[in-house]
Amino acid sequence: MDASLRDRTILLLGGTGAVGAALIGQLGRAGARVGAVVRRAWQTERVEQALAEAGIERSHRLVGVVDSEDSEAASGFVKGVEDSLGPITALVSAAGAFAAGELGTESSSAAADLWRANFATTHTLARAVVLPMRRRGSGVLVFTGARAVAEPPRAGLALYLASKAALHAYAAALAVELAPHGVRVAVLAPGIIDTEANRAALPGADRTAWATPAEVAQRLLTLARDPPRAAGGAVVVCP
Repeated sequence: MDASLRDRTILLLGGTGAVGAALIGQLGRAGARVGAVVRRAWQTERVEQALAEAGIERSHRLVGVVDSEDSEAASGFVKGVEDSLGPITALVSAAGAFAAGELGTESSSAAADLWRANFATTHTLARAVVLPMRRRGSGVLVFTGARAVAEPPRAGLALYLASKAALHAYAAALAVELAPHGVRVAVLAPGIIDTEANRAALPGADRTAWATPAEVAQRLLTLARDPPRAAGGAVVVCP
């Protein structure tokens, strides 16, 4: 990891997952300041510990609880991060969830759960952070989408693909909207990520082409440093 993120403030969403953990480690090695968002209070201690173990000093980190659709809490946390850690250079969202099931057999909360994890939480933080970025005329928003959105659809993935496709379309429109204000937007669209949850969900699958959490994290931070400049180039496919 190069030093281009040293003392830069990154707003991190999704730090409790496998990719989020890899991001925390890489941000620590890069010397970044980190404002980390969790959705549940019990997750705070876990992320605080991960940040500390990554070598991020207490004065260079802040963890806050923001529910998926709590715009007031999001705005308050963004202000707190900027007041204590400095202007936010980039929002990096590794938030997301996967679930499969044929329509009518999925849980009654599946649609709402996937919507919150794959779209609403990221939107809530983006909405809060984009205002100070626009005032400064600079900033980057980096989201985690899914390569499956651009592939032939598969049975059982309707709700998952709908939530991820919404994020892709949202990012593409934001890229156009925010470009005149110096704020750039990118979506990394990885294939299957090699996590314990995906191994359990896809037993017996060929994992040779799966991306590791560290590889995905590195690509996300690369986009945070150098996002696509073309307004229509918001989605970047990750092998």
